[in-house]
Amino acid sequence: MQMKLPQLELHRIDEQFDNVPHVHDHHFQVTVPVRGACYFNRENKEYVLNAGESLVLNPSDRHSFRIGPDSGVIIIKVDERSFYPAHLTERVEPAFRHSVDASEFAKQFRKWTTDVFALDQVDPMAAEETESKVLSYLQRMLWADQTDILRGSGTRVNTAQTDRGMARVLEYVHAHYAERLNLDEMAAVAMQSRFYFIRSFKALTGCTPYQYVLRLRVEDAQQRLRRTADTVTDISFALGFSSASQFYRVFAGIVGMSPEKYRSYAKSL
Repeated sequence: MQMKLPQLELHRIDEQFDNVPHVHDHHFQVTVPVRGACYFNRENKEYVLNAGESLVLNPSDRHSFRIGPDSGVIIIKVDERSFYPAHLTERVEPAFRHSVDASEFAKQFRKWTTDVFALDQVDPMAAEETESKVLSYLQRMLWADQTDILRGSGTRVNTAQTDRGMARVLEYVHAHYAERLNLDEMAAVAMQSRFYFIRSFKALTGCTPYQYVLRLRVEDAQQRLRRTADTVTDISFALGFSSASQFYRVFAGIVGMSPEKYRSYAKSL
């Protein structure tokens, strides 16, 4: 299984595998065996990674690995521009090897890939949210002994400024929800980093920015279905959905019925 997002790639291999030495230009690689063992060669030095033993490669590290038929490995490749925590006041390198909970890591991987597959990768904002979850998880894992750095050591949160920023972004979202939004634009309006913005937005509204945008679109769609004769396809594209099928899926998931059934039900009231 493999999945590509703008800033990272997710891979899982659950069968016998052996590749040739190579490098990943401009990408770090985090390798985590979740079952069995992985036999790794980095810069002509051999390593044996058992389940739960992760290894971090720099972009210039020449490497190869092999696993047997009873092993499984998860690989995450991250663009070097996004690899380090945003709050780093200085560039602190993570340790080369880490111990992780293999079953928990595999569970997180399934959740990330399920999230993206459920959305058919049709909405960039949804992909950005999943990507942010992966990066946040990795950074907590790799810099676990640098909690002050991850929190932005020495910085105090200005609550009033944060509240004003969130008020601005909510106003912005309500004005532009039918357009193609992205998390970086929204975070810039709130004057926050993308990672902090997603957390603070969910704390305020109870849902992620993407979920919030979808709910606004569905609420607008309900009004249009009740008050106009516009087709479902016209409504879906007017509200920023990438396809009528995406609109059907999102509408049914939130409202509990298809757009046509909702229109018939609303007219019967």
